[in-house]
Amino acid sequence: MDARVQAVTRSCQMKADIVQRDETEQGDRALLNLGHTFCHALEAATGYSDRLLHGEGVAIGCALAFELSSRMGLCSQEDPSRVRAHLRDMGMKVDIADIPGDLPDAMGLLDLMGQDKKVLDGKLRFILARGIGEAFITSDVPPDAVRSVLKDALIGR
Repeated sequence: MDARVQAVTRSCQMKADIVQRDETEQGDRALLNLGHTFCHALEAATGYSDRLLHGEGVAIGCALAFELSSRMGLCSQEDPSRVRAHLRDMGMKVDIADIPGDLPDAMGLLDLMGQDKKVLDGKLRFILARGIGEAFITSDVPPDAVRSVLKDALIGR
């Protein structure tokens, strides 16, 4: 069996096991949302159109989540590059610059992030990483750090 098919099959089984164990998203299941906080803002910014498919948004969001994690000193500076390289090898979009058309500025994207259904008590909820394979949930993320990551990501546009 092709290695990619094997990896996708294994990933689907792992996801199904997690969902079955945590149907109400109180524990491990929330970790499946890696990249989604960024993704949902990008989807809203593109009008939920074919400019950005959900999987593409998640891939870009994962790269941004690793970049944010690295800048916060949670993971190595090499991890975001490794994640981007892997996603790019899989044929995925990995940068905001890969999204066609106009997008809001960093503040506009941050505002869209604040409208996400996963915002708790007015705080954004992120899945960040201490390394590849070491994700965790936190709301303790300085908005300035998020804005900085978004601003830098938009420079390539």
